[in-house]
Amino acid sequence: MMSKSFLLLVAACVCLLFLSPLPGADFSDQSADFTHPYFSAWHPGFSSRLDGTDPFSGQSGWKQYVVDGQVKLGDISCLPVHYTTEGGTDYYFYIAQDTSGNIRYLQEGTTSFLGNPPIFFPAGTSDGEYWNINYLTGQHRFMIHKHDTYGKNGSGYGPYDNSIFIYHYWDGALMGTIVAAPRFGWVHYDGRDIISLNEAALGTVEGVVSDAWNRDLIPDAEVWLGKDPPRQTFTDMDGFYRFIDLPQKSFQLEATRDLYRDYTANVTTSPNSTTVKDVDLVPLGGAIFGVVKDALTDQAIKGAIAELDDDQNTRVQTDDSGAYRLEDVRVGSHTVKAWGATHNAASQGADVTADADTEVNFALQPIDGKITGYLRNNLTRAPIAGAEVQIDDKPETKVVTGSDGKFLIEGVSPGVHYLQATAAGYLFYQKRVTVEANQTLDMGDILLSPESTLLPEGSDFTFADGPEGWALFGSDSFDAPASTKYGYHLGLSPGGSTNCYGYWGSPFIAFDHKKTYRALFIMTSDQTDPKKVPSFRLRVNSGNNQTVAMLVVNSFDDGDSSPTTDPRTYGLVFSLPASSSTRGFSISFDIVNIGSDDDTSSWIYLESVEIQEVTVSP
Repeated sequence: MMSKSFLLLVAACVCLLFLSPLPGADFSDQSADFTHPYFSAWHPGFSSRLDGTDPFSGQSGWKQYVVDGQVKLGDISCLPVHYTTEGGTDYYFYIAQDTSGNIRYLQEGTTSFLGNPPIFFPAGTSDGEYWNINYLTGQHRFMIHKHDTYGKNGSGYGPYDNSIFIYHYWDGALMGTIVAAPRFGWVHYDGRDIISLNEAALGTVEGVVSDAWNRDLIPDAEVWLGKDPPRQTFTDMDGFYRFIDLPQKSFQLEATRDLYRDYTANVTTSPNSTTVKDVDLVPLGGAIFGVVKDALTDQAIKGAIAELDDDQNTRVQTDDSGAYRLEDVRVGSHTVKAWGATHNAASQGADVTADADTEVNFALQPIDGKITGYLRNNLTRAPIAGAEVQIDDKPETKVVTGSDGKFLIEGVSPGVHYLQATAAGYLFYQKRVTVEANQTLDMGDILLSPESTLLPEGSDFTFADGPEGWALFGSDSFDAPASTKYGYHLGLSPGGSTNCYGYWGSPFIAFDHKKTYRALFIMTSDQTDPKKVPSFRLRVNSGNNQTVAMLVVNSFDDGDSSPTTDPRTYGLVFSLPASSSTRGFSISFDIVNIGSDDDTSSWIYLESVEIQEVTVSP
């Protein structure tokens, strides 16, 4: 909004020097589509004319505003307004609505204000709201004085309720009163009242009515637009509706259909164009909830799946308490199915009513798995008949291999287990395995080492001839380490991983369970800074897979315990149980627990192992 004095100043080529400090103005793509309640009619095709006498100057005359098209200034969509007066003033000014609801003044004639556009009319319309504009010759101030009714004038316009009465000051002196009526903007300006008004051209509102949940188009939906007068239509088979010959204004759009919630929204037409208003009808629905438990243990099943009507898109998981909830379920009869990674599926019916919860609980039967494989002689590959195979030290799971060495353990619950095999004349075998639900885990050939392969008591390792029977082991749950078996040592490296685990394991060594032994390990690394060396372990394991001694070396703090390029000796003192005398013992060198300060490319080397008999004083 510009005052009479300002417009005359600009017409006389008096340039704007500075604007009042304003926050940065942001504009959306709809900045030319005014939603301001006092200028919503200002669209292409709108025009108004004011006529009368200025009460201060006594000068008679008129002002005319014509909204002419829609253009862009820079990246901002705006309305060009053709402004003329009886005194011969004739130019365009350009306005746009920012994202805060203020109408901004972007350009007048050839003078651009895009860098910091002043307010043409503020978003806030409370009493006392004001805004300033500074010119070379002084300051204009506009202040909202009150909200009142603009009465019907001599030209037949009005009354307009909730009109805004604005005081217009020039350098502190009251210049006159401006009145803005809802939708039409200026209806009175310093003594001049509106004498003609032309609204924008008629428009069209159209769209499709869809199901909000599955996006299906809805035929025969009843659609209403406005209430005074009401307009009614029905969607066709493609869910399409259309209203034509609508004035530029805001309407209330309503849509209804059986088994759906009523829809209401506001829609504003645009002149000489079509406004598309698609409608999403939300179905009437409720919810299905319940708890999923193990049928045998009555324990809640976390992570079980609940599904509605075999639709994968409806799947939800149970929480820690086994609870699930299916939201937005249409009214009517449905089927709920539930299952778990380790439990069989079950289905139940459910009748859902609007805005209600239906409870459906499940007790699921666990799914068992199987483990199969063949036991063979590690040296001859001959099958081992009559061997005993079990899991987790549970005799009730024990089976005996056939003449071909084959075994099959059934009824294995899903999860992690230890597969164990024993045979006369062979070393004990144990391996960690994971069995999935309803899976037959095929272990293939399992090689058992004859007891005759035990290394003699007191065996040492220098790795001068390679790994000397040591083998590399890992875990499916971690990244495998890098390894080396050359250069007169065994080496392990994280290989760049921080989630790494693996170990070198020795052949089994004979022992006397009445004796005490000491294992001396000489270790090095490729690091000169011990703080960079990853953690490692040195272990002594009995033939029946018990860890009887272990040393963990890490590089916490100054890393004083870690090896560097200089050799370092570590020792383990141990004695072994008589129960594993026929199976011997083994030694392990592990890499594990890579710290954030460790060098993940570093190497740790086992240079040698010496086994000594020692005497322990009481």
